[in-house]
Amino acid sequence: MLYIKVPASTSNLGPGFDSIGMAVNLYLELEVCENETWDIHHFGEAIADLENNENHYIRKYCKYFFEKFNLEARCFSIVMHSDIPLARGLGSSGSALIASLEIINYFYGLKLSKEEKVRLLSEIEGHPDNVAPSILGGVVVGYYNKKQHITKTLQVPVIEWPILVVIPNYELQTSVARDVLPNELAYSTAVEAGAIGNMLIASLYAKDYVTAGHMMQQDMYHEPYRKHLVPHYQFVRDAITGDCFAFLSGAGPSIFVVCSPDHFNENFRALNLLQNCEVKHIQVDVNGVISYEK
Repeated sequence: MLYIKVPASTSNLGPGFDSIGMAVNLYLELEVCENETWDIHHFGEAIADLENNENHYIRKYCKYFFEKFNLEARCFSIVMHSDIPLARGLGSSGSALIASLEIINYFYGLKLSKEEKVRLLSEIEGHPDNVAPSILGGVVVGYYNKKQHITKTLQVPVIEWPILVVIPNYELQTSVARDVLPNELAYSTAVEAGAIGNMLIASLYAKDYVTAGHMMQQDMYHEPYRKHLVPHYQFVRDAITGDCFAFLSGAGPSIFVVCSPDHFNENFRALNLLQNCEVKHIQVDVNGVISYEK
């Protein structure tokens, strides 16, 4: 039996659009063995409503890899547990994609390295910011060139301040959030947006989380166009105090908050007053995906 554990991820960290991501300690876990038919059992509120049919993410992605690697199709019995909420900007689809590749890699003896997994899955996703941190762990900066099929990633120092995530009780499909983005940015806007992202990375290396936090809140690529899709966005921004900084998780609607240790308790209490939202104190996952034979 194969055991797989895939961490959730948050992408962008504000201005790092499609290029910066962070793995966090919410997990998709699977126990997998070969079977005569597909048999998938779901545990955990996040995936309780999923059905075992041909549209199941794991089944679809396994079928994709059968064709990609020219493999004979097999069926699997899978027990899944997840506390990664669906369509909340926490990489639920990316975690399923990674888990599917782990299944194929193990049962077909492909012996793919983590770097090969990141490259392959970045080609599928079109960007590395979700899959790379969930595979490698920690905070990852990534670059993907579609025309030249080049993928580069670099792990940067993890954030050492406490982190909260505000998870609303409604979904936001990534396709909807992508549709509101502009087709073009003015040259001067693009230059400023790039400078903000550069300062974010420099601040993480310097462990200057006040500067990093200010950069996280200055995004010009996506948050100005998406925030109207997230009703609680402004409530969160207005609720936090002190050295505490908020940014959309991926396409939303979850919101991450990086908070000074000196102001953590007061902000945790303030955010828990939000209606129809769950507030979690989370940690950065530094290990990435793990899988082994039980």
